Amino acid sequence: MARRADAQLAGFRVSQILGSTPSGEWVGRQKRVRHLQTQHSHVGEILTFYEALLSHQDKVFREAVRSRSFDVAVTYGQFQGRSVYLSLGRLPLRSREQAFTAFVKGLPSSATELLQAIAMRLLDAPTQAGQLLTAAVSGQSIDEVATELECDRLALGFFPKAFLQPIAEALVRRVTHEVPLDVDRQTHCPYCGSLPQVAVLQDDADTRGKRTLICSLCASAWSFARSCCPQCGEEEADQLHYHQTEAWPHLRVEECHACHRYIKAVDLRINGLAVPLVDELASVELDLWAREQKMVKLQKNVLGL
Repeated sequence: MARRADAQLAGFRVSQILGSTPSGEWVGRQKRVRHLQTQHSHVGEILTFYEALLSHQDKVFREAVRSRSFDVAVTYGQFQGRSVYLSLGRLPLRSREQAFTAFVKGLPSSATELLQAIAMRLLDAPTQAGQLLTAAVSGQSIDEVATELECDRLALGFFPKAFLQPIAEALVRRVTHEVPLDVDRQTHCPYCGSLPQVAVLQDDADTRGKRTLICSLCASAWSFARSCCPQCGEEEADQLHYHQTEAWPHLRVEECHACHRYIKAVDLRINGLAVPLVDELASVELDLWAREQKMVKLQKNVLGL
């Protein structure tokens, strides 16, 4: 189905769910990246940067685990009209801006020239950097900031997303409310209200091929109906199509003809060593193929792919 192709994506040229220990998932993700590098050399540049980014995010995650000043974000509230239990907009302004500046300064050297140039602009424009982060935590558009900084919107969006992901993952562990995770039609994360990044298929004690969705921000997982579009709720079989490729036998593109959206799914029954968030990002050729078919991804990953 998919073929190897070249594309400019955020400056790159393409030629288990979470672990149980406090920082174990970040180490596990890095190990998975290194393994995939040996099998998929055509995305080597992307994976090299992603491995460095994971190490950088791990530092933010560890700091967020230790910090108590961010606890105010762990509270019941509303995000874009939805009930959530994690409100990043409540993060202390000064603390979050200082941490964001440090994150931007520490951008891995393997980043593309485009990302490095935007990082310099953000460091030279602290007011716009603060506005960018405020827009991100409140779910608002960053178009105005992108215009002021005269930079690509998609590439600019990398910075707040990459920064907030590990913070959200750390804080979601502190949620004490009983959050419903078995609502089969919940299209947004029950914890933070964000869109799903990837679907996962696996067997459990009660269900064969159980489908769960993984949040694009806090990486939480929740159950979702097997034959249902996570964008529009379409359930008619003739509207739901699946596409696979020999290069990634444990992944598939799940397409909805009704809304023309797609999400990738990782089948852990085929490859139990896969790490859903990593394999989703690494399988770039599936996204390139889907784009050629005029599909729109439900949620782009941290690298804008």
